[in-house]
This record gives sequence, C-alpha cells and structure tokens, in this order.
Amino acid sequence: MKSKVLKIALATAFLTGAAPAFADLIYKTGTQTSGTGLGNVSTVVTVQDNGNGNKQNGTESGCVTYTGGNPATPAETCPSGLGLEGGDNHSGNAGNNTYYLNTIGGLTSAGQLGFVVNVSESGQDNTATLTDLYLSLFRISDGTTRYYQYTGPDLMLDDSGGIGQSGTHFFVLDDDQAADAAGFCSTLSNCVVGGGIQFLNGTTDATPETVYVGAFKRDNPGNPGGEVPEPGSLALLGVGAMAFGAMRRRFTAKK
Repeated sequence: MKSKVLKIALATAFLTGAAPAFADLIYKTGTQTSGTGLGNVSTVVTVQDNGNGNKQNGTESGCVTYTGGNPATPAETCPSGLGLEGGDNHSGNAGNNTYYLNTIGGLTSAGQLGFVVNVSESGQDNTATLTDLYLSLFRISDGTTRYYQYTGPDLMLDDSGGIGQSGTHFFVLDDDQAADAAGFCSTLSNCVVGGGIQFLNGTTDATPETVYVGAFKRDNPGNPGGEVPEPGSLALLGVGAMAFGAMRRRFTAKK
C-alpha cells in the first residue's frame, strides 16, 4: 500500500491544481459488455481473500510474474518495492496468466495496453477499495522488466456488473507512458505482460475480483477487439478508479 505521505501529497496537489502532468495508469470509463465462455478474455489476475484456502488475512492481493517458459504458468509472486503482499491468487490456473503481447487481440503497439478490473462484491455493500495496481512488461531479449503503477489515492470501486460482465472501469497508459511502453516493447513477440492488484483490508467479502488485459483507445476505451468477459465462477473484472492526481512512478528491474 502506498504511504500516507504520498497520498496526502497527491490529494494536496489535486486540490491546489498542481497535479502532476503524467500518471502511470489513469482511469477511463468504458462500455459494459456481456459475454460468455471462460477464457474469452486475457485474464491476468484473479484474487479472492475469503474462502479460497489462502492466507485470508483480510487484505485481498495477488500478482503474476513471468519466469520464463510458458506464460500461462507464471509465478504468483509480487515484486519487491511495489507495496503488494500477494498470496490470494484464486485457485485454478485459468484466472492467473501472463501473455506474449503478440497474442493479445487487436494490439498493434504496447502503448495500447490497459487493464479492466471487475469488482464482484454483491455479498456486502457492492464495493471494494483499491489500494494498488500495476502492469508489468518483461522484455525477453535482455531480461528487463518495466512497471507501470497506479499511484493515486485509494479508490472505492463499485460492482459495475458482477459475474459475466466486463465492468466499466479501465486503467490505461497516458501518452507519455504509452510512448515509453511502445519503445520498450517495439517487437511485441519479445515482451510478456503481467501485473498485480491489492484491495484495502476488510473491503472485499464476496466472489473473486479479476483483472484482464486488452488493447484500448486511451481517449475512449471499450472492450478489446474480439474479446468478451468471462462468466460464471470467476467473477469478472472491473477495476474502477477515479484517478485524480495520479503521480508518475516507474520502476525498472533487471532479472
């Protein structure tokens, strides 16, 4: 979780009109889309803190990290330094994956990448509070990883559709970060996308939250080309966020 000092600084910058010009991941509202068929979207992370046999300490958190070999079997670990504790990846590999960029439908540039998160919290007050979210790009040729992280204040996200819906909340790269990602992954087949998400302790209480990756227009994101949301047992993702005053923070790590 981000530090209290950082959040106060961000809130102050927003209120005084001095918000940073760029953010790593920014919020956009997109189109809700119904769909059927598990696996019809590129699901990155599926997390559930309660009733899943995981650590169940009240903080719902999970990540996927590419470790070489088959992207469909990533490590379910969170990188150090990003503030996510991990440990709540939903059992069943279908909901936790990394992907070669050239396998993501409609993607022609890494700058088009974005996340959608679906909050499925009908069992309580239909909301969950997001504290952390990041998108990672691993470049195979030199083993370098780039991170694009949401760094704004905690966000209370509503259940915008639940099971079988895409959600209406999108996190996309801003212009500066999109250019950076496109340059870093100029060859799509040379890069693998992963990521992670975390919610405030005690704010999740129902079925799993899910994050999927797709290709989006940054000014007007919608469902990625040719992809529809997962249904049924894996409550689809929709991570909602009203990113006011997001601050740029990019990490580069060598494997």
